[in-house]
Amino acid sequence: MTRVVVALLVSLAACTPPSGGLADLEVVTGFRVSPTFNAFSRPCDIRYTLQEPALVQIRVTRAQPDGQRVLVRQITQERRETAGSRTAAWRGIGPNGLFAPQGEYVVELYARLEGGTSETWELTTVMFRT
Repeated sequence: MTRVVVALLVSLAACTPPSGGLADLEVVTGFRVSPTFNAFSRPCDIRYTLQEPALVQIRVTRAQPDGQRVLVRQITQERRETAGSRTAAWRGIGPNGLFAPQGEYVVELYARLEGGTSETWELTTVMFRT
């Protein structure tokens, strides 16, 4: 059982490669989220590094049974950030200001250079409560 849980956490923490933009340019590196977190005791940590200044937006979504994703929480609106290491957090709060149900969520990070080159990164996190 423990090996299955560890394998699940490793697969959930794997990064989806960026889409959009130039293939040889990575604006974002080191994108990481907490693979699992307990919303009552600590937030989901979101960490990333920008290689150069960019416009960044972070959202949390959840897949519906029909495959569509719905917005759970807008962590940041698109804003200009300077190059360097960054940290954000999601406390498990949904759109109504209450705790979202436990389960699997996708953290989406969008980074766009002012010239229009953009990247989209996605990572999965599992929220639970005890």
